[in-house]
Amino acid sequence: MVMQMSIETAKMSERGQIIIPKEIREFIEAEENTIFTIMPLDKDTIIMKKLDKAKLISEFRDLRSSVKKLSPVEIDKEITDARRSKR
Repeated sequence: MVMQMSIETAKMSERGQIIIPKEIREFIEAEENTIFTIMPLDKDTIIMKKLDKAKLISEFRDLRSSVKKLSPVEIDKEITDARRSKR
C-alpha cells in the first residue's frame, strides 16, 4: 500500500543524528529502538529500510537448521585444509 504523504525534511545534527518525522515514523510503525539498515545509492541518495529483528532471527534459525552441523574433528580438518590451501 502506498500512502499519499507530503514530503518531509530532516536536519542532521552535529553528531550525525537525523530525526525521522513523526508522520513517517507512525506510517512505518517505527518505535523507539527500531533498527534500520542504511545504504547509499549515490552521493545524494540513501535508502533506509526498517529491520524486522524477529523475522531476521527466524530466517537465521531456518538457515541454521538446514546446514549440516560439523563435529569438532570435522571443524579441525576444515581449518587444516584451509590453511594448507593458502600455502
